[in-house]
Amino acid sequence: MPLRPDFSQQSKLKRQTAKSGLLGVVVFGLAGCVSTPPSKLGELDAEVPTEWSSRSEQQVAFEASSWMKDFEDPKLESILAEAMEYNYDLKRAGARLDAALAGTRFNRSELYPSVILSGNGSESRRSSASGINQTPTNKSYGLNARMTWEIDLWGKVRNGYKGDLADGEAAVADYEAARLSIAAQVAKAWYSAIEANQQYELEVRTLEALTESSRIIEENFANGIARALDVRLIRANVASSRSALENRRRNRDASIRSLEVLLGRYPKKEIDVVSEFPDLKASIPVGLPSELLLRRPDIVAAERRLAAAEQRKFEKSKARLPNVNLSLSRGTSAKDFQDIFELMDNRIWSKSLSVAQTVFRGGRLKADYQRAIATYEQNVANYSDTVLTAFREVENALSNQDSFAVDYEALKVAASESIEAEKLAWEEYSSGLTGITTVLDSVRRAINSQRAFILVANRRIQSRIDLYLALGGGFETES
Repeated sequence: MPLRPDFSQQSKLKRQTAKSGLLGVVVFGLAGCVSTPPSKLGELDAEVPTEWSSRSEQQVAFEASSWMKDFEDPKLESILAEAMEYNYDLKRAGARLDAALAGTRFNRSELYPSVILSGNGSESRRSSASGINQTPTNKSYGLNARMTWEIDLWGKVRNGYKGDLADGEAAVADYEAARLSIAAQVAKAWYSAIEANQQYELEVRTLEALTESSRIIEENFANGIARALDVRLIRANVASSRSALENRRRNRDASIRSLEVLLGRYPKKEIDVVSEFPDLKASIPVGLPSELLLRRPDIVAAERRLAAAEQRKFEKSKARLPNVNLSLSRGTSAKDFQDIFELMDNRIWSKSLSVAQTVFRGGRLKADYQRAIATYEQNVANYSDTVLTAFREVENALSNQDSFAVDYEALKVAASESIEAEKLAWEEYSSGLTGITTVLDSVRRAINSQRAFILVANRRIQSRIDLYLALGGGFETES
């Protein structure tokens, strides 16, 4: 199957966007003018695989609905809705979309005649130097309507407008891509803040436990049971834990502030993050590679720009053909102002048809056409690269899902066993069976394994978000 699908029916500006007010009016008007693009749009070398290499089981159709439901996180849904309304990157993307669609509507006017209505009036009188002999006042009033229209005999104007329309469709897809990107950034920032908070809480518990252990060891030292070395080592660990706690606090606060900026808020560190990660489904249906071409907005945008470049190539190829212009004029002329509205008695009209053929422009038209061909070839390469990049992102995300699932389960066991080993080490130390060095080593292992488990839990979720983004998954927020 070739890389490029037929977008003649699919791409009629029906991409879901949050700017429903704008697109409900503008896009509906544009969609009615979409024409089927030419069937031959360039042969692309790469082929679409029939299945993903990183997923061997049956590939059920991907549901491009709200991927937020997978996380079952009401707080995430709430902040995503806030980001869709207040995020400034998305506001910029919306303004770019407005400008692109306005440009499309502006260029559409070239398809229609231009009508100009004008009126005029004058009074004149001659007199001698003495002012005695004066001629009667001459009055003249007129009303005129003039229509000019370039008859699109060769389809050149239509080619130009189809190119503009395809660019407008690409702009809509760009906006949808921006929405998905912002949604992914917000979701990642939310779960990164949860990870930072969990790391902070782990360090709080660690410091509390080490502080209590230090108190007990110092009491034992005072009673002649513990050694001075034990006291020094536990104090060093308490101090290190206190420093680590401040580092975790800074990371947590910075994560929350980053999230607040994405929501368009002042970074005051006011968001309360939850303490637990959501449970993820073991796997999600990913569909077929061919479906990706119709779903990912960046691919749709690249395809539409390719279609626009092709239409402009056709437009430039017709630049040497004659321009045919029709001009019609009708009006009235009268000596009294009220008579200019008597169309039957005072009418003046004219009509003309002109044909203009460019003979010589110093090679400009040929160079312009060659530039259009080069631009088209550039867009062919860009489309192919966009598709292959999308496939790579999906394959990597699928592979990472399996890899992080293994990591998650392994580190879950490692954290549990390390915690139990720490408990045993303290029991043996209290019984005099082992030294403080072994205990502190077990403490360090337990802390590191728990840190690693928290980290991989977040990375597993981040990878799931990457997979949804790579698959072009959509989402809905409460308006």
